[in-house]
Amino acid sequence: GESNAVVFSNSVLGARTEKYADYFDICAAIVGFVGLTGVHLTKNRKPSIVIDATIFIREYILPQIHMDSVDEKESGIDSLFPAMGWLCGNLSDGRIPLILGFDLLPSVSRDNLKAFCAAYGTTGSSPLFHMSQITPEAKGVRLINDMMQSCGDRQVEVSKEDVVEAYATLDSGKQCGDEISLVALGNPHLSVEEMKDLIDIISLDDRPKHDSVKLIATLGRQIQSKGDLLGYTKRLEDFGFTLINDTCWCMLLHPPIIPSNPSALIMTNSGKYAHYGPGLTNRNIRFGSMYQCIEAAKSGRMGSNNGTGMSWLRLFSTHALMRHIRKIR
Repeated sequence: GESNAVVFSNSVLGARTEKYADYFDICAAIVGFVGLTGVHLTKNRKPSIVIDATIFIREYILPQIHMDSVDEKESGIDSLFPAMGWLCGNLSDGRIPLILGFDLLPSVSRDNLKAFCAAYGTTGSSPLFHMSQITPEAKGVRLINDMMQSCGDRQVEVSKEDVVEAYATLDSGKQCGDEISLVALGNPHLSVEEMKDLIDIISLDDRPKHDSVKLIATLGRQIQSKGDLLGYTKRLEDFGFTLINDTCWCMLLHPPIIPSNPSALIMTNSGKYAHYGPGLTNRNIRFGSMYQCIEAAKSGRMGSNNGTGMSWLRLFSTHALMRHIRKIR
């Protein structure tokens, strides 16, 4: 019944499941059956709304990807996926969407999709989305055309303003400052590849973790066992990570994990935690890329987006946000 796992299973794996209540899951495990309804049925897996991010990605993402000389891990492009997942969940209006434009990107990893799904599950009520030429049930020109026809005139185009507003909503603690007390990673749980990405970012310079920042990540024990064998676990723990198994950030609600100071800022790269965290912890949340999270762990502060390599992140500079805030007021 975990919402982001349901979305990931249906959308990315092509499996068939629903957002079941916990006890329903237990009953299904006992009898070995679920009801033949919902998105278990092929006819109910068809999209009924198009969310078109083609122009946004072509105009604001692709030019900078081709221009940037920074490493992909420094670029902040990973934070595009949770921000867009949160936005597409909102725009889907309870329907199963066909999402266009992401196939223009040079690559979309499973971790990118995992982050997208988790954020999508916070704002979207449907257990499934289709991403054109990316997810398994949305490949092939003829199939995509048929899907678009089935959506009729229900089409939404993603604008820069939409994405600015989504990012500002996730980075809700911005008005509270930049001094970070806790960096919270692994929501959803870290993968082995993300453990390696973290090590690569840490290794970009020899600065240690800042003494005033707690750095915690959640991950499955099987993944950590693989990390043990590859030497990743030790590298992360030597830097100052605390790694926690068998739970998630939505269950870690109180001190000593959560800072005891009510004014403390928590930083995360998770759209899901940026959405739920303020209400769950009664703390303010800053949202950014994995690179920005490690930078905050080293410096004790969240840096400005003005200095990042990716123009898409510079959309969320103070001036851009203030212009947008004035507009919506």
